[in-house]
Amino acid sequence: MGGKIKTLSEPKIVKLESFKVMGAACETTMVEKDVKIPRLMEEFHTKQVINIENRLNAPVSYGVFIDPENWNPDTETFTWIAAVEVDGHDNLPSGMVSRTFDEHDYAALDYDPAEHSFDPYPFLHKWINENGYVQIEGYGFERYEPYTGANTKFTLHLPVKRMAAKD
Repeated sequence: MGGKIKTLSEPKIVKLESFKVMGAACETTMVEKDVKIPRLMEEFHTKQVINIENRLNAPVSYGVFIDPENWNPDTETFTWIAAVEVDGHDNLPSGMVSRTFDEHDYAALDYDPAEHSFDPYPFLHKWINENGYVQIEGYGFERYEPYTGANTKFTLHLPVKRMAAKD
């Protein structure tokens, strides 16, 4: 079997406890993302991550996207953060950012660029809508164990809540 497979795993709902991340960020558009994000990820993982003193759960790392309110993907920028989990926001290296994500339910999908031939983002959005959930706008993340370059396997997490029952 030499061809790519469509899907290896079914999306699932997972509850994650609150966690904190610290890392390097860039602003990008959907048009520029395929150039800017890999450049940021490579720079962060090869040169900047060593400056983070309070890292937890190595070698896990994250690629976090944060969309502005009422974001228009055709015209507006969003933020991408190459990050690692930390025990607090103290000791923030110069030029880096930090964020806290509260406990939440997430739709999660394992994705391997070497094996899969679909775009995981619209695939997971569709699955959320077809399975009684609604995505909570504003952010999501890829979780790497570890990040090894542009073709790293990851788990995509999108925050969700159950749709209200229709009467």
